[in-house]
Amino acid sequence: MNTFLVTLLGLEVGALALALYLYSKVKRGQTKRRVEAPNSTYKSRYVEDLESLERWQKMDLSRLHEINRDEVEKLLAEAQGASARSLTSQERAFLDRMADAYDRVVRRDARPEASGRRPNPASRAS
Repeated sequence: MNTFLVTLLGLEVGALALALYLYSKVKRGQTKRRVEAPNSTYKSRYVEDLESLERWQKMDLSRLHEINRDEVEKLLAEAQGASARSLTSQERAFLDRMADAYDRVVRRDARPEASGRRPNPASRAS
């Protein structure tokens, strides 16, 4: 009788362990997995840095004011030497503002009929 009770107790403990294992496996399967969609707009910091650096480098520095040009050249040299992450948030914001302003000027000069302005002759020389 004693062995029967021990065996029965062992089976119950085993069944309980199996039930807990299966329950945890089911719960793990129900957790929501985060999968990026193919058209996801997420970019890693590395990719963002590369895109920022590329955008900053495409500026025509000859069209900037000499004070801004000196600062942009200094910051670009620092970003190229170490990385774009080595710049402070204020320095990155400054370069972003300069690049945005440059993009606006380039777009404006590309469509003289839409804005009613004549293109800058200096921009055509380059």
